[in-house]
Amino acid sequence: VVSSGVMTSPSPVAAHPQNKLVDSFKRPHSYLRISITERCNLRCQYCMPLEGVELTPKPELLTTREIVELAQVFAGLGVTKIRLTGGEPLVNKDVIYLIESLKQIEGIDCVALTTNGLTLARSLPDLLNAGLDNVNISLDTLIPQKFSFVSRRPESGLRKVLKGIEAALASPLKSVKVNTVVMKGVNDDEIQDFVRLTKDDPLSVRFLEFM
Repeated sequence: VVSSGVMTSPSPVAAHPQNKLVDSFKRPHSYLRISITERCNLRCQYCMPLEGVELTPKPELLTTREIVELAQVFAGLGVTKIRLTGGEPLVNKDVIYLIESLKQIEGIDCVALTTNGLTLARSLPDLLNAGLDNVNISLDTLIPQKFSFVSRRPESGLRKVLKGIEAALASPLKSVKVNTVVMKGVNDDEIQDFVRLTKDDPLSVRFLEFM
C-alpha cells in the first residue's frame, strides 16, 4: 500500500530472486493500492472528524510523476493491478492523467478506483476514456436521512451516489462493487436492501466490519 506518499504493507515484503514481490509467508503480491490524496468531500463519522484532519505538508507527499515512477518499479516486480484510493481520489485534479499513465505501464493489466461516488457520474466519461477498468463505490445506506447522518453532508448526496452507481453499471467497466460498512443500530437493518441491489444488476456488494 502506498498511502499519501508513505509506503506501508500488512506484512514484510521484499523482492524475490526471480524479481517478484513475496512476503514473509512466501506469498506473491501482484496488487498495489495507492492513496493519491488525503482530502475528502465527505466527513463520515467513522472515518474523519467534522472539521477534517491536518493534511500532510505537500513537500512530504509523492508528486504525480513520482507515483507513476513508483508504479513502474512495482510493475517490474510483478504487480499487475493498481487501485487508486484516498481520501476521495476524484478530488485529485490529476486522477485522469494518473489512470492514463498507469494504463501505459507494461505489465499493468488493471487500473481500479475506490470512490464515494459523489462525482462519479460526472467524471465517468473521462475515467473510461483514460482506461479505468473497475470501480468500487463506498455507500453505507440507502436512506437519505441516514446518509446525511453518517456522512455529515446533505441528503441530496445519496441521489448523486446512486446516479453514479447506475452510470457505472451501464458503462463498459469490467467490475462494479459497492462497499458497505455495517454499523449496529445505524444500518444493520438495511443489509437485505443492499443484497437486493444485486438481484437484477451485475453488482457486487461487500459488507465491511465497523472497526
